[in-house]
Amino acid sequence: MEEGKSLKTIFDEALEKNEVDIEELAQLTGVSSHYINALKNLETDKLPAAPYIRGYIKKISKALRLDPNEIWHLYKNELDHKTSGGFDKLPANRFAIKHINKKTIVWAILGVLAAIYIVLNYNNLFGQLTLKITNPPSDSTITVNDPVFDLAGSINPKDKLTINGVEVLTDSYSGKFLYPYNLQPTLNVIEFKVKKILGQEKIETRQIYYQVGE
Repeated sequence: MEEGKSLKTIFDEALEKNEVDIEELAQLTGVSSHYINALKNLETDKLPAAPYIRGYIKKISKALRLDPNEIWHLYKNELDHKTSGGFDKLPANRFAIKHINKKTIVWAILGVLAAIYIVLNYNNLFGQLTLKITNPPSDSTITVNDPVFDLAGSINPKDKLTINGVEVLTDSYSGKFLYPYNLQPTLNVIEFKVKKILGQEKIETRQIYYQVGE
């Protein structure tokens, strides 16, 4: 038997050389054509335990004029199959602790931590934006003499506040803010923007007319 040939190739060549097909081989050996095909095509899930297979291989080898020991050795090398006796593999213990990849564990832990963080911070991440402006008290305000105007109000302390593009710090507990704003003569448009971590924004504007005293 030539080195390097697979079990399937050897069977195919032997069937052709002996001018028999699977059904005829089954009649000659008494081995079911189902098992002969399974051996020939390496369909391990269709084969019985090793002692039966070894007996089948002896019969098939004899009918095809092959060396049964070489075929058996080739079978053991090619087939990863449950066997009995000396070559039998113990069935896997379904109660045994299975090895888990470290990366899988790390990603699972990170996933759990992320879920916990989202639950604990749901309102900060996805809740409704809060922006309460107490000063100026109305959409349009007129002021005279003093060019410094105290802008005041409150937001969620976890959100970010900017006034005309400048970030304004708020009280870490209440979210209140007080921001001295330098007015320009005549009309001043003040933009209040509050933004959540994930990007949700809310914008309100106020107009303050600064009338310079004579």
